[in-house]
Amino acid sequence: MTEDAARHDDGLGALSMIGVHEPGRARDARVRSRCHAALERRRRRFSPARRAWRRRFEPALVATICAGFLFEVLSRALYLYRF
Repeated sequence: MTEDAARHDDGLGALSMIGVHEPGRARDARVRSRCHAALERRRRRFSPARRAWRRRFEPALVATICAGFLFEVLSRALYLYRF
């Protein structure tokens, strides 16, 4: 948009009249404390011991599913070609 077109654009004129609404200090502190509390709950919920168990379990589960899928594909291919 050119500068001349921006001067004659009613939408931009309306946007320039909108004020900026900053949150108050009390609300800012309240939201910040709620966020910190939520992050702390998440950190406690996923403790290092729990994450370590999950790091071992998920790859094993994915490998098992992949092996089952590969077995099924190969068995159907063998059945299809009657080997």
